[in-house]
Amino acid sequence: MKHVVFAHRKLSFGGGERVLIEQVAALAGLPVKVSVIFRKEPGKRDIEAELRQRNPNVAEVLHLPGALEAGRWLWRTRPHLLVLCNHKGVQRALPWLARFGLRLPLVPVLHEHYERHLRKYRGVRNLVNRWICTYDFTAAVRERLGPAPCSIIHPLYPRPEAAAVAPADRLAARRQLGLSGTGPVVGYVGQIDGRKDPLSVLRFAEALGGGASLLFAGREEPGTAAALQAAVEASPLRERTRRLGPLADLDPAFAALDLYVMTSRNEGFFPLALIEALERGVPVLAPTVGGIGSVMKDGEGGFLIPKPDDRRAIPQDLLEAAARRLAPLLADGAAWEAQRAKAHAFGTALTRDYDAAAAFRDAVAAWL
Repeated sequence: MKHVVFAHRKLSFGGGERVLIEQVAALAGLPVKVSVIFRKEPGKRDIEAELRQRNPNVAEVLHLPGALEAGRWLWRTRPHLLVLCNHKGVQRALPWLARFGLRLPLVPVLHEHYERHLRKYRGVRNLVNRWICTYDFTAAVRERLGPAPCSIIHPLYPRPEAAAVAPADRLAARRQLGLSGTGPVVGYVGQIDGRKDPLSVLRFAEALGGGASLLFAGREEPGTAAALQAAVEASPLRERTRRLGPLADLDPAFAALDLYVMTSRNEGFFPLALIEALERGVPVLAPTVGGIGSVMKDGEGGFLIPKPDDRRAIPQDLLEAAARRLAPLLADGAAWEAQRAKAHAFGTALTRDYDAAAAFRDAVAAWL
């Protein structure tokens, strides 16, 4: 039986971890033994149960953070394929293994085109057999990492057909969550950390005016939570802001929203949270980071903020411009219902006919 190892950064919930789950699941019907090794947050194995459930051939899930222990394990197990995503220990070990005569078939998964992301792989670029990119930034890979072939596989996975949120369900969700029944409800649902920059969501909501209420739902990184708490306490929206923390069921949080606001400093192809909002008929506002601007058409159920860099927060003038643009639309019931319909149609169409699992199997078929 062939042995495939997935070397990943962490196993707590996130967009990259969803890609890992689906890649592991894509091999479930094949006679392939699977191991997963990871380097960060050993106490957070949020996705381990789903990995094992989606592929019964997952033999082990191991925390191997450092180059020495990961290298020793790879030397001993000698897998037939290594699928790598930002595991620094493995990346440091591979050149040493090659010097001692062990060169493993290597397929790294790249989520972002930014130079600072790609340079993490410079140490292994001469060992790579194939790159997998989650959107088409082949030119950047060629320029910075070399000529190994690239497979473009969008992380769009089959999902049950979702219904748009009905007005009555929207009102019920707002009552359940203690939100005002008047004015638009805007907010963010998902992992809340510095990269997601929730303070910019707050700054947008403040600029929006119109009696807006603000909603946050999701696990909060402690440092970001403290900064957000201080900003909310000093905000004119203090009494109209709800922070729900992690929820077992995110449906009410999404259902309550008129507008989903993402202000991330950087992203990969197209965050799952955007799809979850769109397919429920919730229009989104998002920056042109990662692959978002290549997929979403501005004004068609989604609205874009131009953002050329991947490090800084969205400038205040761009947040205010977005607020000036969206305020009259949100106040126009018929116009916003049209945007809701466009959002639902776009969100459900994204994943309907795309088979990322087959594309992944094709990309790694030579080693299976």
